[in-house]
Amino acid sequence: MNLKTAFEPYFKIGAAISRKNLCTCSNTALLLEQFDSFTCENDMKPSFFLDEEANLAAPEKYDLSPALTFEYARPYLDFAKANGIAMRGHTLIWHNQTPKWFFCKEYDENKGLADRDTMLSRMESYIKGVLELVGAEYPGIIYAWDVVNEAVDDGEFRKSVWTETIGEDFFVKAFEFARKYAEEGTQLFYNDYETAQKKKRDFIIANVLKPLKERGLIDGMGMQSHMLMDHPNPASFRVAIEMYASLGLKINVTELDIHNTDPGEESMNALAKRYKEIFAILVGAKKSGRADITSVTFWNLLDEDSWLTAFRKETSYPLLFWKDCEPKPAYYAVLEAAEEI
Repeated sequence: MNLKTAFEPYFKIGAAISRKNLCTCSNTALLLEQFDSFTCENDMKPSFFLDEEANLAAPEKYDLSPALTFEYARPYLDFAKANGIAMRGHTLIWHNQTPKWFFCKEYDENKGLADRDTMLSRMESYIKGVLELVGAEYPGIIYAWDVVNEAVDDGEFRKSVWTETIGEDFFVKAFEFARKYAEEGTQLFYNDYETAQKKKRDFIIANVLKPLKERGLIDGMGMQSHMLMDHPNPASFRVAIEMYASLGLKINVTELDIHNTDPGEESMNALAKRYKEIFAILVGAKKSGRADITSVTFWNLLDEDSWLTAFRKETSYPLLFWKDCEPKPAYYAVLEAAEEI
């Protein structure tokens, strides 16, 4: 038994991978053995698609239609195509990992920000270029895109260079362009963190998801689910899933990990118990019809790769595998959750 087989009746199981993982045979073997979906950890974020050298060298030529590069994305897309494994695209529009020059007049940070019309043209051209390339050369590989990532902060729209140049409706325009150019059948998601927090959950529902749903622009809600051992509580997580799903949206858990700094046996067993509880909620919601969960993605493959160690500034052991691709108690607990529900 493996993860993808255990959860095949319910939803895809994925992992985020890096260039290091992609170039390490044991890592790709683990990915293909256990998972039926994957996401690029970084290499399909805006800064890796926007060709800085070309745009800065010829700003007049590319002013309304930025030059793009696919050198970072292609190895993942080629791997997916060669191995018949599905991908989630992450992410088209984000305030982070989008270079400041992209928002500036003539791509020059010394000349101030470009106006709304210029930025709408740049946004559309960028989204069009990425989606049409993927659709033409890698048809059927990407089943879902995180179109907009983290547009909400603490119960209001996040102040960012996107809101400063285009306005708070930038996310609507992004989804309009994504729907226009995405390959038929590709699911479009809004993605965010702390989505079980009541204040943020309610704002996202009222001000992001409902307006997009009314326009027919969105297919699903991406719940990042970077968790702690005691946060969020299971009840809040379950309620949030069901509330997003009640809008008629698919649910993807997009960036699952559980921060844990103790690699000892007792702590790893506690992590296993926490994971089992989370997966019991996910499978229960799917089986009962309370939520159409279609994908669950762990954020990173091995503990040693986890972004949390740098982010939290303390070593984290948050995943199902570690060391030489060895399964942890959490791996077996997640399998048990699939079998017991």
